[in-house]
Amino acid sequence: MKSKLLSQNEQRVFFANPPLRISRISCLTIYTVILFYLFQLFMIDSFSIPSASMENTLIKGDQVICSSIHFGKRLLFPFEIPLFYQDKNRIYHKIFPNYFRMWGLGKVERNDMLVFNFPPDIEKPIEQKKHFIKRCVALPSDTFEIRDRKIFINNVVLEEPYQPQFTFLIRTQAYIDEQVFLQFGIKEANKKSYGYMIYTTDVKAKKLATALRNVATIMPNVHPKGMKGTHIDPPAAAFRWNRDNFGKLLIPYKDLTIKTTPENLALYEQVILSYEGLKNVEIKNNRLFIGGREHFQYTFQQNYYFTLGDNRHNSYDSRFWGLVPEDHIVGKPIMVGFSYNPEQGIASTRWDRVLKWVE
Repeated sequence: MKSKLLSQNEQRVFFANPPLRISRISCLTIYTVILFYLFQLFMIDSFSIPSASMENTLIKGDQVICSSIHFGKRLLFPFEIPLFYQDKNRIYHKIFPNYFRMWGLGKVERNDMLVFNFPPDIEKPIEQKKHFIKRCVALPSDTFEIRDRKIFINNVVLEEPYQPQFTFLIRTQAYIDEQVFLQFGIKEANKKSYGYMIYTTDVKAKKLATALRNVATIMPNVHPKGMKGTHIDPPAAAFRWNRDNFGKLLIPYKDLTIKTTPENLALYEQVILSYEGLKNVEIKNNRLFIGGREHFQYTFQQNYYFTLGDNRHNSYDSRFWGLVPEDHIVGKPIMVGFSYNPEQGIASTRWDRVLKWVE
């Protein structure tokens, strides 16, 4: 009997402290997981660069850290629970259809890089659309124009310190080794019947022209003004804009009121029909109808932005699919957390790009 009592006492001694220690460790783990989730939910996200559209700033294989709080974290009202709202039937969106944006560190400025949900995926809720990274070159209320590759904002040339890339045509009968191009930082050079077509900056193209003796000419590949562009938005057939000569286009802002003229409806048709949250809206015979009633004026419900890729002639951006609505903006890229060459696999780390700040 005594030994049995001792055994019970020993059990009490044994179980008195360990569960407390285990519970403390468990609580600490839970708190850490919760804090990490909240940090990721409200402050940062990470995205992979799948294409060459942002070269030389960002390149394929870069894993970019994005600040979600820079412009204010976008959330579904009243809160964001991914397991609930990412459903095919959109039950969560039917109950809570509105987004709201938390307080941010600043506002979007010209030349800022943006992470945003791809607007033309109109069949999906905003947060389920794929992510794009481009540079914002025009803000709400700006008058945007491209003249022979140069960007004009309100008739003033936009300074672009990041040096965008374009295509250049090299006319030569001589063979140019790939290593020669790489020495000038040119990663893509395509052999043509007349010579080569390369993607590079104006500065590098001039250096290359000076260095290569067997080259007849190196000239920018510019689509002239009035040339009908391919897949341009708004439709090039109506305005005859192209990738190198585009606009003028007034970037809509919240509370801007326009007359619903045929030209304005052609310019802003996609915005009005797809991004303004209107029900029973249609444009028919150059006339705007909302709820079955014709409107001779229209007032925009939110701000819009115009974006471009830094690799201008190899970028799918606002020239081709339109404006970025404010409620599609996710955040601002701030750092390359990791980078590797996707053609060689994950082991081919680019150490010179790891933890590199994005400008």
